[in-house]
Formats: sequence, structure tokens, C-alpha cells
Amino acid sequence: MPAVPERGKAGRADASRRRLAHSDATERTSGGREFPPRPADAEAPRSPGGGSWRRSGGVARPATGGYATAVFAAARRRSVRAWLPTLPHALTGALLGALVISGCAPRSPNPTPPSTEPPVATPSVVASSAAPARATKPRTSSGLDGARVRAQALSILAELAQTRELPLTREVHVDVIDRPGIRGFAKSSLYEDTTPEELLLLGKIEASLGILPPDADPETVLLDMLEEGVLGFYDPKRRTLFVGDFVPRPMLSMVVGHEIAHGLQDMHFDLERHQEPLRNRADAESARRFLIEGEAQATYLAWVSGDVGLAAIDDSVWQAMGDQVLELSGVSPYPILARSLQMPYADGTATIARLVLARGWAAVTELYTRLPETTEQMLHLDKLLAREPAIELTLAAEGLETLLAKPSIWRDQVGEATWLAMLAEVESASVARRCAAGWGGDTLLAFHQGELRDGLPTVVVASHWDSDEDARDFERCTRRYVEKVIDPATSLLERRGRSVLLATQIPETTDRVALAKAAWQGLRVGSAGGTG
Repeated sequence: MPAVPERGKAGRADASRRRLAHSDATERTSGGREFPPRPADAEAPRSPGGGSWRRSGGVARPATGGYATAVFAAARRRSVRAWLPTLPHALTGALLGALVISGCAPRSPNPTPPSTEPPVATPSVVASSAAPARATKPRTSSGLDGARVRAQALSILAELAQTRELPLTREVHVDVIDRPGIRGFAKSSLYEDTTPEELLLLGKIEASLGILPPDADPETVLLDMLEEGVLGFYDPKRRTLFVGDFVPRPMLSMVVGHEIAHGLQDMHFDLERHQEPLRNRADAESARRFLIEGEAQATYLAWVSGDVGLAAIDDSVWQAMGDQVLELSGVSPYPILARSLQMPYADGTATIARLVLARGWAAVTELYTRLPETTEQMLHLDKLLAREPAIELTLAAEGLETLLAKPSIWRDQVGEATWLAMLAEVESASVARRCAAGWGGDTLLAFHQGELRDGLPTVVVASHWDSDEDARDFERCTRRYVEKVIDPATSLLERRGRSVLLATQIPETTDRVALAKAAWQGLRVGSAGGTG
């Protein structure tokens, strides 16, 4: 299909009015609460041209107050895209190899008016004929129907393509789905690249690290979170956007806006290809998720912001959004997992937005030809631009297997984003960021004997940091984490220079001094991007 043609001023003005109608409606849901929150005596965030910022039509503009309460409210209940087995993101990664999942949008009293403009490109949204079971419902008690969803998606997709500076090249199917349909599709997709035994193992490893309760069933955790929290998702295999038939009409444009952005991505970057497993490279898989979800959300926010685009949003807003995700507590029985699920929508979006402001959308497109390799890169724009590689670490399993009297059953990465989600359980967002920010590289080994359902595996993680000070900061925060979340009686934490060793669920019969000695002797720290 041809590139989306440039519209005249009248068309852009009409589009802006439609976006503002949606944004003004969502703004009324914030109850006047400022975002980001700040002490009463603190100054409001400053705009680049001076003056403070307030939300006006959903965009951060000069005045007082803040932006993105509504945006973050949407993220709080959103489950992320299910990108293949990862660890400790096992429950985000092993989940749903076929899904790009969005969640709730802020509640607003008035729906976004459907577009009255003629399509600006060849129609690219059609009714789906390949929906999962129980997907299609012509009308529900909420008043949402497939025709309305498809009309909304067609209008939004055309405008998103202009915002993202990408042409529409093919059709995107659109359908509605009910909650049992979401759960059924999730369950059918869950084991496409992960066996039930592997999912159980990854859940047990997360429990050993304090991410999940010891008795949690990972499949149940995942399916419950998805059925409760998901409002829409994009399936690359069917090239179909599914929207929950229970979504209130005022929330429709936000749910559709993020997910149809995935449809645009899929036209150009083949999302199904990016679902191919990166076995034992959990952090690289997480980095890919940060890119894809962050770009989709940044595209949506640029569209909502009108002609000014992402420049309308002060950088302090991105920081505050990320920090508020880290401070999640009480909204989920699995707060560390919840943070991991939300971070691509907050920190991933922030990094993509900063990249767009610095180098334009073309720089985002280039990331798909050379994918980010670590979550460190997706948390820090300077490290992404420099392509700072991870330091390669290897940890010999043989001596540890002898001391623990159980075999090594899994090897993987952890990564800065996972450490950050864990440390935020015991530290403020700013302290957790400081303690995780010096990450250089890590490696993880898990050891277990017997049935997976019997007890938890012993997990040994070696990490290397950019400086001695970074390693000391990480050690201090991790010690608090061990004391408050895991169990000091069954754990070990030691630092030598820039390297830190953590072991969890150590058997009572194991000599800890000998275990630490074997681990240090078996650790090899290479150079950045390769072993030395």
C-alpha cells in the first residue's frame, strides 16, 4: 500500500479535536490529583521554556500541576506482552508466545467520538475471521460491539501511522473477545515454547528469589492475572487486534490506541519473528519486550499529544511514571512480578520517547535491525546509544553440584530490570535505581534434586558491577532484600571487589563457607561483550 498521505491543516485540526475529546474526558477521572506527586513545598516540574506544567487536554503544558495520572492508571492494571520464556521474568516471558497484551485505560465519562473523516489510506482494519473460541459477540451489556471497535481502530491506525512516520502496508483484523476467551487463548498459547515442567521450574526459581510465594502455581498466577487485568491484545499470528467485549466505551480509544500500534509494528518489524525464544538469555528477551511495548506506548502518547508530539511531555513526567511503577504495593499479591510487568510500559516508553526527541522516529526503526541486548540499555538512553554490552560471566557448576548434592538444572541471566523490580520491594524508587544502575552483567545457576513440586531449588547468582562503589550499593540494598523478603538463614551474600555473590535456599547440611569458596573459584569474569 502507498504511504499515508499528508493531510491538510483542517484534517490535522479535526484529528486533534478528537484526541482532545478523549483526553479531556480521561482528565476528569484524576480527581485533580497531581502526577507526579511531590511535596507541598516543592516546585512544579519546569518546562523547557520556563514555567511549570499542567495537564491540558491530556498533554503536559505550561501552568501548574502534572501529567500522566490517567496514563499510569492504565498501566497499573495492564499485563504486558508475553514474550517467551525468561528468567526471572519467567511468568512474563513463558507466558503467551502469541500475545501482545494491553490493559486498562482510565475511566472517563464520555466516549471518544468515532471518526467522521474519510479514510486517509487504503482501509487496513477488517473483521476477523480467525478469532479464538468465544471471541466474537455482536453486542454486550456494556454496549461495545465489533463494528464500533473496527471503526475506532481504522481511524486511530491511520493517524498513528502518520504520527509514527510509517506507511500502512496491509490489513489488521479486529475482533472482540470475552474474559473466558482471553483465559482460554492464554492457556492455549502458554505452552507453545515452554513445557509445563519448564514453567513450573521457572516459577520455583522465582520463588527461591522471593519473587513469588513458595507455594504459588505459576500457571494459575499467570492466567488469573491475565483474565482479570487484560482489556485487549494483539496477536501477530492472526494479525488480529482483540478487544475485551467488557471494555467500557470511554476506555475504548486508549485500549485500541496502544494495541493497534502493535499492528503497525507488525507490518514493518514482524513481531512473530521477535517471539522466537532466546533460551537462557532472559535479559535479552526482556530488553526486546521493553522496545516493543515502549514503542507502542510512545506512539500512542505522541498521537494523543497532537501536533506537538512527545515534546509536549516534560522529561520529569517519564521519571515519575517509572518511579510510580516501582512503588507499586498493595495492588497485587505478587508486587515484584507486577513491577516487572509494568516496567516496559513506563521505563521502556521513557527511553523510546527520549530517543525520539533526540534523534527522531528513524532511530527507533533502526533498533529493529540491531535489537537492544540488555535491559540496562533500555533503562538508560546513553547506554543504548553507546550499545554498552554486558560483561560476560560464567559460573562453573561442578563444584557447587558436589557441595549441594544436587545437579544444576537451569542457567540464565537476571539483568538490571529484574534487580530493580526486586530491590524496589525494600527501597524507595530512587534508592533502588541507584543500587541497580551500576549493573555490568550477571549469570544464574539453579540446582535441584527430585520432584520440582518438592521444595525450592538452590539458586546461585554472580553479578559484576561497573565500579566498587556500585557493587557496595548493590550489596547493601540486596542485603536488605534478603533480610526482608527471602530468609537470611537459608541465604548467602558476599562481595569481592566489583563482584557480588548471592545464593538462596541453601540446604541446612551444606557448608556455606565451602559453598562460597567453590562459587568464587568457579566464577570467570570476561570483558564487556565477550569472555576474557
